[in-house]
Amino acid sequence: ENVAERKRIVSVMRKISSRIKNVELAGAFHRWSQNAAESGRMARVLAKVSSRIRNVQLARAYQRWGENAAESGRMTSVLTKIARRIRNVQLAGAFQRWSHNVSKRRRMVSVMSKIALRIKNVEIAG
Repeated sequence: ENVAERKRIVSVMRKISSRIKNVELAGAFHRWSQNAAESGRMARVLAKVSSRIRNVQLARAYQRWGENAAESGRMTSVLTKIARRIRNVQLAGAFQRWSHNVSKRRRMVSVMSKIALRIKNVEIAG
């Protein structure tokens, strides 16, 4: 009877030990499951945050590009006006030189005509 009682006690102790181990395993599994769920949630939050940061950076880059394009257009307009002014100054200078040369030539023709007239008058008188 002692042996049977002892076997029964050992069997009961094994069952109790097995239940304790199962409770510990269930607790560990539950903690792992919660940690895995939290890790997934954190990964989704991190993905959203990085997406927002990336979108902000893209928006800033696009804004800078727009500002640079506008500035480039403005500079092109200013440089076109400057080139036009330079061309006009050059044209005005060329016209002024031409006009001066025409006046000089007219004066020379007039002087030459007077000289020729004097020579002619001297020959006629002489």
